[in-house]
Amino acid sequence: MEPPRSWWEEDARAAGLHVGDNVTKKTRLLVAADPDSLSGKAKKGRQYDIPIVHPVAYQRMLADLDG
Repeated sequence: MEPPRSWWEEDARAAGLHVGDNVTKKTRLLVAADPDSLSGKAKKGRQYDIPIVHPVAYQRMLADLDG
């Protein structure tokens, strides 16, 4: 993912969001370079009905939080 994951995590924390390493039932959003990924995290996200968004969509969401 470009920019790297650490950059996205810093942006999320700066916006007051909690960043997790694992997908759980408490996860509210999953950001993935490929929202149709077959990765374990994406599969679990779909199992829990967690929205999976592309980084561009995520960036727009963060911009909306700012205002």
